[in-house]
Amino acid sequence: MLIKAGFMAGALSGSAGGITASHNKGGQYFRLRSIPTNPSSIAQQNVRAILAAQSQGWADRTDAERGAWENWAQENPITNALGDSILMSGHQAYIQINARLAFDGQAVLTVPPIVNAPAALTSFTQRGDIGAGAVQAEFGATPLPANVQLWQTAAVTNSAGIRFIKNLLRFVGVAPAAQASPFDNQSLIEAVFGTLIVGQTLTVRAATFDVTTGLLSVPLESRVVITTT
Repeated sequence: MLIKAGFMAGALSGSAGGITASHNKGGQYFRLRSIPTNPSSIAQQNVRAILAAQSQGWADRTDAERGAWENWAQENPITNALGDSILMSGHQAYIQINARLAFDGQAVLTVPPIVNAPAALTSFTQRGDIGAGAVQAEFGATPLPANVQLWQTAAVTNSAGIRFIKNLLRFVGVAPAAQASPFDNQSLIEAVFGTLIVGQTLTVRAATFDVTTGLLSVPLESRVVITTT
């Protein structure tokens, strides 16, 4: 069911009772709220452990350190799912940045970064030949700067017609700092999704990641249908 909210309601997003409001390119809509299953996978448990550790880390910070994070969050708004600019709390900013660093095995920060996010990629193409070719990420500028890695999330679907993959994206890993293009990311992808099969569609989003600040650039996305030669 499509709806058009009046000026008093504006854009709707979220759940109330058993109804969820959302939107896509077709417009605003309501749907019955569904409760997802809990897979209790190793990956899920690792994520929860990292988030719990960072939340405890926030509690261990001094008042001055927490104040610095609050100030940083006020100066660095993010964009939500509706395209609106919103402000995080210092707690949210601390967990967001340090969770990334923890995912990558880097030292966490007690105070916020004082530099900007790394420069974004100028180009990105994902190759998907599981035969004589290669499954690799080709990117520019190359090589990456020192202390900057290639942060990659991916989704694998069995139909090229599936275009909305935001909820399917999974973190697959990084290419090392100062990596030159191309980077063979097949093993990273298959460690998460299993062996790639001809006809599947692989979507990869790549961004530059500063291992000293935990900051990410704006990502670029590339889609490829898996082939073999």
